[in-house]
Amino acid sequence: MDLSKIISITGKSGLYRVVAQGRQALIAESLIDKKRIPVHSSVRVSSLDEVSMYTKGDDVLLTKVFEALHAKEKGKLSVDPKGDLEALYDKLGEALPNYDRDRIYSSDVRKFFTWYQMLVEAGIFEEAAKAKEDAANKEEKEEKKAKSAAGKQAAKPKGTAAKQAAPKPAGASKAKAKTLHKGAQRGS
Repeated sequence: MDLSKIISITGKSGLYRVVAQGRQALIAESLIDKKRIPVHSSVRVSSLDEVSMYTKGDDVLLTKVFEALHAKEKGKLSVDPKGDLEALYDKLGEALPNYDRDRIYSSDVRKFFTWYQMLVEAGIFEEAAKAKEDAANKEEKEEKKAKSAAGKQAAKPKGTAAKQAAPKPAGASKAKAKTLHKGAQRGS
């Protein structure tokens, strides 16, 4: 799943998709209501692709945690992001078993589940699945094409290869010299 175009803007609620980049600002579209806004360079922006979650070992990218939660939840959210905090921590524990409870604040957990819900409603996970399927189909077609080309190459008779390798006779095709008229020459 590619979250490099999904951003969080400081001071604005929700998530945004980067639509275009201008000279002095990004153009971002809200995932919720599809309204577009300019995001100037003075505003702090975080790409979800770069955000990570604290664990007891190495930090884990948010993308991996979203994918694990999506696999567990089957595209739905069984807990309310504004509901019981212990239920949210338990659900996070299912997606990321070794998370560091001391360093992940309650506001971060609520924000994580709110963002997950926005991504599901916006269809980001379905886009990722479709892109993965399209890439697999394209790869499969290329393999078939390569196999059929190799089969055709092996099926060619040896005589045609010898004909292609033989040099052409001297008078076969020469470019004819074109005479230039005086008006067509430069400087005349």
